[in-house]
Amino acid sequence: MTATVASVTEQRLLDISVALRSRRTEQAARLAQQELARGTVHPLLYNACALWLAEQERNEDALSYFRKADTLHAANGSTKSAIAICLTKLGRYDEAVLAFDAAIALQPDSAALFCRKGFAQEMLQDLAGARQSHMRALEFEPHNPEVLGRLAFLAARRGDKTEALARADAALAGDPTHTAAHIVRATIEIDEGEFDAAEKRLSMLLADPSVSGHNRFLVLGHLGDLRDKQDRTAEAFAAYAAANEECAKLHAGRTWAQPGGSLSGMVAALTAETGRRVTPSSPKAASQPAYATASHAFLLGFPRSGTTLTEQILASHPSVVTLEERDTLADAVERLMPRSGSLAELENAPERVLSHYRELYWQRVRNYGAKPEGKLFVDMAPMSTVKLPLIARLFPDARILFVVRDPRDVVLSCFRRRFGINPTTYEFLRLESAAEFYSAVMRLAFLWRESLPIPLHEIRYENLVDNPKEELMSLCNFLGLGWNDNMLKFSERSKLDVITTVSASQIARGLNREGIGQWRRYADALARVAPVLDPWVAKFEYPAQ
Repeated sequence: MTATVASVTEQRLLDISVALRSRRTEQAARLAQQELARGTVHPLLYNACALWLAEQERNEDALSYFRKADTLHAANGSTKSAIAICLTKLGRYDEAVLAFDAAIALQPDSAALFCRKGFAQEMLQDLAGARQSHMRALEFEPHNPEVLGRLAFLAARRGDKTEALARADAALAGDPTHTAAHIVRATIEIDEGEFDAAEKRLSMLLADPSVSGHNRFLVLGHLGDLRDKQDRTAEAFAAYAAANEECAKLHAGRTWAQPGGSLSGMVAALTAETGRRVTPSSPKAASQPAYATASHAFLLGFPRSGTTLTEQILASHPSVVTLEERDTLADAVERLMPRSGSLAELENAPERVLSHYRELYWQRVRNYGAKPEGKLFVDMAPMSTVKLPLIARLFPDARILFVVRDPRDVVLSCFRRRFGINPTTYEFLRLESAAEFYSAVMRLAFLWRESLPIPLHEIRYENLVDNPKEELMSLCNFLGLGWNDNMLKFSERSKLDVITTVSASQIARGLNREGIGQWRRYADALARVAPVLDPWVAKFEYPAQ
């Protein structure tokens, strides 16, 4: 007969509790497993096993045990917090944020929970939400170095050096070894040309064995930035490669990090399938969205091609509302664009199904905080390029903005930047996979551009930088917008915490040519992917040298 809570001996529970308090987690887990094997049911038993598993970095197994404990005692905030931490370690940040919210509901004055939630939001690129969470943590612990360090990091991301330095120095006053604060300091030192100071700081961090995993990835990446500024490009490239390998190790167990689960595999399957034409819905059927938008556009291309710059310029227009890199089409993709590459379901979907997924799309737009009633709504998602048939089927009236930049600068930038890792950005961790992925996406994009009846306008990044008004006037004409001078003052938006991508600090500097032709400085390293990229260099009519 299965034992109940009441039948567990108080002594055995006490033994496990004492072992846990003494940090003898292996002993506690062994005692707990003995009781579980006898059929005993008690949340402490599952928690004891979970804690030991978490120490061994067996986070999936630990999560399973923590959830069993939570089922038996849902009012235990510590268990809910442990669930959230496991989800964070597993990279399941959406779920982690919800789990932290559940823990915070039981422990509303916990600075640690708000701080950890903020970190998960950072990984989701929800920087405004992350800052709000860290500020809440600061209310409870105003001198907490971890909270101050995270706020310094966020300030540096948006280009606010004054706040970044103040927060970093405050963090280091409380904890002279705080890694994030040192990284922020190094970032600013590199930007200000204080190379010796940055060198000393980064060397100190790399010599510290406790600086590992994600932090080591960041430090090595900043070493690459330092070498780049010093024009020591071979060493810079080596540092970026070392940083990316560190990151790849952290995510090696993820499903999409396996050969059969990669996003490149899905793109290849879609390319093979694309001989079939997807018939768009009639404009009449698709023109009744949940929002009464004046018009609707998708901003596509490839990451690091200039989509964020274009989005920020458009967002500065009073008649435009934009949404930056949110997965608004997730529901429809899951049902209508399977990873097998088959487009049959999408092609044959009845109007009632399409209408349902349009409504889910607009619900997501609303949940992400966009309010586009009466405006031109621009949905910026570079990787929705691989979803063009779905866009054409659901929203045949929507206009497509396609941003192009020199493929060599795009791939180099993808390789060098320190993204939050997901199925797309995992492809950027190695130069070869970044180039192959770029080529695969462009090949698929042009197949669809040539076969789908979609209104499309191409924006060239270099022209936008060199001749902004001319390029933007053409864009406004395509979108049916009147000219507005605010479009040339877009960099002011960077101060509002509205930019969530790694482009934030660059946007703050306004239009400049610093990102044009960078590939030439890394020509030797890029030579090995030239056969992959050269056809696209020629297609987009960029100079060969």
